[in-house]
Amino acid sequence: MSPPPRKHTLQAHGLNSKIYGPILLHVFRARWRQGTATVLFTLDDIRNAAEALKLEVRNPADLIYRMRSRTILPQEILDKGFFILRAIGRGQYQFEKGSSTLFEPLDSELTEALDLTPLPVRRLLPETLADMDEQAVLTIASYCRLFDHFTGLTVYRLRSHVRKSVPGIGQAELDAIDVGVALRDDEMPVVFPIEAKAAPDALNRVQIFNMVRFCKHYFPDMQIRPMAIKVDRDSVVHLMEFNAAAKASELKILRSASYSIKLSQQQLDLVAVTRKPRL
Repeated sequence: MSPPPRKHTLQAHGLNSKIYGPILLHVFRARWRQGTATVLFTLDDIRNAAEALKLEVRNPADLIYRMRSRTILPQEILDKGFFILRAIGRGQYQFEKGSSTLFEPLDSELTEALDLTPLPVRRLLPETLADMDEQAVLTIASYCRLFDHFTGLTVYRLRSHVRKSVPGIGQAELDAIDVGVALRDDEMPVVFPIEAKAAPDALNRVQIFNMVRFCKHYFPDMQIRPMAIKVDRDSVVHLMEFNAAAKASELKILRSASYSIKLSQQQLDLVAVTRKPRL
């Protein structure tokens, strides 16, 4: 009997960080008060904590990015109900209470789809989606019209890899912004901000919320439908749509779908014979 498959953790625990975890915990302990729903702090608090703990941090702002997007917060912080860490302005941050840090795809019936990626493109990408980064995944999904199928609209790419300042949160980063043809008399486009995640990466609540805030600021009069695309280690593509929540803690998955993209034998043969470099 073969051993059961090893379970992969979505993110490393914050306590595994010998520098960032202890600094963030030191800041939280200094700022937290019983009964509070938010815990505010600044870059100066991070610098002071590093100095008090005699730890070196070359880029204090990177601590927030790593602990928000790449690691789970230390257990002591989670035990008090604070699952959300986000920027609220330049050099200003806060912990917020919430139900979870990460989103996982809902259980959905698997839909099979043909890989419609043009051969000159497909042969230069890895054979399996699990080996692709987020931009390659977006490329495949766009050529295969997964967003059209999922939304029921004709969807077009507006911009890719957008990074811009947003009042109240600082810099927001979006993997893509798509627009759909709305089913309404004035034909006003529907805006689809998209967060994409490769197989090893987790889907973070704050990143989805920042997309919502970005679009509400730069597309104030348009319908916003936040989406995420996540590939798992079996190369299954999961699409999720979220509500355009006013608070990060109020975000929830409205619906999801899962796709298995099948390559033709011609595609497989061309991928096999194409030599590196591959994107």
